Amino acid sequence: MSKASSKVRSAAEKTAKKYPLAALIAVIAVILVIAISIAVIYFAFPETWNKLISLVLGEPLAKGDGVLTVCFVDVGQGDCIYIEFPDGSDMVIDCGSSKGSSEKEAIAAIDKLNADDTIDHLMLTHTDSDHVGYLDAVIDKYDVRNIYMPNILAVSDKDQLKNYIAELDSKKLSMFTDPDVVSTDVYAEFFISALSEPNCTIHLNMDPDEHTNGIIIATDTYRLTFYCPTEEYYAQKGLGDAEALNAISPVGILEYNGRRIVFTGDSNSKNEPLIAQRIGYIDCDVLKVAHHGSATSSLDEFLDAVNCEYAVISCGLKHGHPTMETLARLSARSMTLYRTDNNGTVTLTVDKDGAIKFSTQKNVSQEINYLPAD
Repeated sequence: MSKASSKVRSAAEKTAKKYPLAALIAVIAVILVIAISIAVIYFAFPETWNKLISLVLGEPLAKGDGVLTVCFVDVGQGDCIYIEFPDGSDMVIDCGSSKGSSEKEAIAAIDKLNADDTIDHLMLTHTDSDHVGYLDAVIDKYDVRNIYMPNILAVSDKDQLKNYIAELDSKKLSMFTDPDVVSTDVYAEFFISALSEPNCTIHLNMDPDEHTNGIIIATDTYRLTFYCPTEEYYAQKGLGDAEALNAISPVGILEYNGRRIVFTGDSNSKNEPLIAQRIGYIDCDVLKVAHHGSATSSLDEFLDAVNCEYAVISCGLKHGHPTMETLARLSARSMTLYRTDNNGTVTLTVDKDGAIKFSTQKNVSQEINYLPAD
């Protein structure tokens, strides 16, 4: 430190000791100026604000002429999301249910949405049966070009499944570096189908570090950025319980024509603070509420970071979801809420002008949607 800067620091410290109230007022004034400046930019110059946010997320996007469609398919207690990007490519995020729809119903719902028997991108967020249960059937029915999955090897005590896994491509098997394994039949069946899919690239839901996003699906008009567990996170965190497995769920932010949609899997109190720290503050629009509205998900810290106006909960009847605690946090932010147990399949579109539109199979009031599960 130079002599000049030392003198300045010393003078500031003496002033703070001599006039503590004045120093406090000065700090508050600086904070207020920064807050007012941010508010002015956000409300008076939205295009400038969006450009600043784009600098955080990546290069600014061009205006798109097509329609972005996101369907939150009603599969009962589970998740199934179908995305049709404006250029006609598509993506499935999870497909499973522990209570609710059958596999046949879930595949039929995707059939209505998919036009060419090809799925460009398919992601499994984590290994729970209500997310992975029907994905092997999706892979078997469609030509899938890219599969994104956890860094977790499947194992099985069943001879048939064990033999199938042993016969998989050794190069693909070597990709899975985490020492933890999952031994459920439903994950093994997905794992076998995924690694057996011809002409398909396997990607791991894992970022090199907290500053680098390993999975970005983008064109010049839209961008879907995933914040995945890092290599260090996988190395340090054991996956021996349900909460730990839920916390490997990537958080995705899909941008199109000035709108942002947040996908969360079953994220919870273990990973939401880490994601919030990584993204800082990003003004988004629609939140897929994590873990079906569980009390340990959608923490205030995370909700403040993404700051959404709309929320969608994928859940089934009589399973304890969504909880009163999570609904209270959403209500405190005056979020318009949709639920697959009450509304059926929820479809949102973003058009060429950036307008958001929701459509549902059934219409219910916000009062009903904000009632907690029995």
